[in-house]
Amino acid sequence: MAGGKGKRMKPFTNILPKPLLPVGDKTIIERIIDSFYSYGVKNYILSINEKSQIIKSFFKELSGNYKINFVEEKKPLGTAGSLRLMAGKISNSFFLTNCDTLTKINYFDLMEFHKKGKFALTLVASSKKFSIPYGVCELNAEGELKKIKEKIKNNYLVNVGLYVLNPFILKSIPANQFYDMTDLIRDLKKQGYKIGVYPIHESAWTDVGQWDEYKKALEQL
Repeated sequence: MAGGKGKRMKPFTNILPKPLLPVGDKTIIERIIDSFYSYGVKNYILSINEKSQIIKSFFKELSGNYKINFVEEKKPLGTAGSLRLMAGKISNSFFLTNCDTLTKINYFDLMEFHKKGKFALTLVASSKKFSIPYGVCELNAEGELKKIKEKIKNNYLVNVGLYVLNPFILKSIPANQFYDMTDLIRDLKKQGYKIGVYPIHESAWTDVGQWDEYKKALEQL
């Protein structure tokens, strides 16, 4: 999914599309492709919209032992709407990733988890710790302070933006409508389909679509 505006990465994305931002000596999207290619994946479809001609030109000049096809949105269709454009082009379960998610996981294990669980869609989720840097007030029913809790830490499983989908899902996505992954997951659940969650460690992924994580990725090279 490489069609977003990259608003969180401005001003760089005023000039370059987010997938082509450099992480070391390679672009984000090259690093994503390399991670899949190391597991034998050789066919890629890029959903593009924002600065699409720059992305096309980049891959025209880039030589690689893999095949790149494009589907181009005429207008922004959300994080899942453009998948409808791929209906009929994919016949097997496939990986779907955001263009700002760098992961270090075993894709064989992920696909096996998806198929063994007979899921319609599997999302990859990571443990993430969130700290509140303030004293949190706990009140009683009358509004009286009971106590103040300092430096509360909570742990959640967060969606990292990497999925496995079954191809039948593509035809169920509304055509030419703005439609997010949260909409797709909600509708699949309503229809009774199973949604899998594949957990990974926090250190196994980086969201390079936000400045703090992008800087961490550069430091880890």
